[in-house]
Amino acid sequence: MIRRNRFEVVGQSLIMAAGVILAVIFVSIMIMEFENSRKLSDAVNENILDITETLKNSDVMMYDGVRVRGADVLNFGKKFFYSAGEEITFVMKIVSKSGRELRVTDREDMVTVVAESALGTDPDAIDPLAEYIGIVSQNENGIITEVSFRCV
Repeated sequence: MIRRNRFEVVGQSLIMAAGVILAVIFVSIMIMEFENSRKLSDAVNENILDITETLKNSDVMMYDGVRVRGADVLNFGKKFFYSAGEEITFVMKIVSKSGRELRVTDREDMVTVVAESALGTDPDAIDPLAEYIGIVSQNENGIITEVSFRCV
């Protein structure tokens, strides 16, 4: 059996303790960095969703208070209601020269409005050359609920 000096064992024990302490510190730093990166990732995702929503709404909001032609009203409807797979959260209301209200809530409604306007036989059809003023309505949460075009 090999005899060791007491000071040699103490030195090895101190080295081993220092190694354990360094390992614990390293693991703690890694956990903190992981949590910080998770928080940063969540914040970035939230900002990206906000920016996406703002950009999506800006396409609609640009019609608020603006005079457009009837052809632009039809193009607006085609853009938002013909697009497959996109969930539309608002209703499109078109008020013709005679005062009749056309409500568009889905693709089928828009197809009917476009067909009536293309034929031009219905007196309430959208005249491509007539002027309409756009009005965008939002609820208290800032979600667009209705886009109206009134013939002027």
